[in-house]
Amino acid sequence: MKKMVLLIAVLLILYPLTSKAGFKGGDGDPGYWFPGDPVEAPDPGKPPLVFVHGLNGSSSIWFDKNDMSEQAFKNGYDTAFIDLHPDKDMRDNGALLASKLRDMYEHFGRKMILVSYSKGGIDTQSALIFHDAYRYVEHVITLGTPHHGSQLADLAYSSWAGWLSGILGMKNDAVYSLQTGYMASFREQADSHPNRAKTRYYTLAGNKIGGFGSVLFFGGVYLNMFGQNDGAVTEKNARLPYATNMDAGKWDHFSIIKGNITFPVFLPLLGIEQQANPAASLSKEHTSYPYIRGGENKGQQEEEFAVEKGVKEVTVHWLSSHSSGNIKLTDPHGKAVTDFALSKTADVFEGGFVHSATVKNPASGKWTISSSVKQKEAYLFVATFDSPLDQQIQRTVNTQASGLANVKTAVRSIRYENGKQVEKKELKSVSANGLRHSLSFKKAGMYSVTVDLSGKTADNAPFNRTIIRSVYVNDKGQRFEHNPLHP
Repeated sequence: MKKMVLLIAVLLILYPLTSKAGFKGGDGDPGYWFPGDPVEAPDPGKPPLVFVHGLNGSSSIWFDKNDMSEQAFKNGYDTAFIDLHPDKDMRDNGALLASKLRDMYEHFGRKMILVSYSKGGIDTQSALIFHDAYRYVEHVITLGTPHHGSQLADLAYSSWAGWLSGILGMKNDAVYSLQTGYMASFREQADSHPNRAKTRYYTLAGNKIGGFGSVLFFGGVYLNMFGQNDGAVTEKNARLPYATNMDAGKWDHFSIIKGNITFPVFLPLLGIEQQANPAASLSKEHTSYPYIRGGENKGQQEEEFAVEKGVKEVTVHWLSSHSSGNIKLTDPHGKAVTDFALSKTADVFEGGFVHSATVKNPASGKWTISSSVKQKEAYLFVATFDSPLDQQIQRTVNTQASGLANVKTAVRSIRYENGKQVEKKELKSVSANGLRHSLSFKKAGMYSVTVDLSGKTADNAPFNRTIIRSVYVNDKGQRFEHNPLHP
């Protein structure tokens, strides 16, 4: 009996009932919140910290291979963690978060600082601005939050990618609300609200996408067309004009929440009175255009694409709902490229797989990529180019003079209401100059616009590109978009 008692005592020492090292957070039940280990003598100058997760996540992100809670504890901060809906929009999550912030305020007896990750930053603003939860909060720090939406969400709802994102279950309220057109409307409502100025905001953004074949590689390469990014969110979209925007760090969208990496960075912001050095101005964005195709692979699927002269590098991605698939890339001379990296997909395409390959100084001409599978599956093919042609394409799209000839566009417009597709239109063989007049957004709803460009360069070489944008029209007929097709 004595040996048993001694054994139990030893086990309790080695594995205490409350162990930060082994604690994994909540079970993901929306609305559940819990305090972290309390500090012995709370400092009045150190407000409690509330950690809010993002898309597809739960409170476990702050504990799973993450010492964020330990960093806060050893620096003398009380903490709380909450689970929100991983797949709901900022309206639902904002209302839920606001009610729980009131409970946390009663628990701690003083105002708190919110540290909100990714979409959690948008949910936080919804709670504070539209549900008056600002009264419980000292200020807010956002980590990699897509304050102006995500171009990856635009892609997910496009005509080419919709099949795959639907199969993966990522056509949900959360991703729908992250489309840049929808977020442009949200920004107008939130930023003009009188409650907005009642809270101070600080933003952190990353500009590292990870190496070739990493989980965030596809998202990072795709978003490179819109500027520096962390593999899921562009640096520009992670900023707010009225916030103190901190210098971007060499973090990707996963490492930005790691305690040992970013807690020391935002530690100076964790007092009631804090000092912060705002970020330098963003570098000018480089505009480029991909080539995109997608749909259902019934066993054997092949796509062709043109590579013009002068391309410094082309990167191809084949996304699918299964990890299997014999992917083959062939250049114009019949030479096969076999150096593909396979990784899981993340963010708005979480649950899928992607094969990626990069070719430097690719041969000009017609390339093919194919996939053979044993079962039907959804797929998405994306090729990105490092090419001087991009500037000419931009001038053409903006109805300015360029050296491109006979540029035609095929346009697909899908209108959604409350996340459901209600209308689809196609316009074929529209000239680039006539593109502005061919697009109509008269009815209220969320529009996903896909424009496929085809034409010839000055030396008569064919090229292909794709433009994807989202446009939101409210009940008053007001139009909101983040990156208009025309200036």
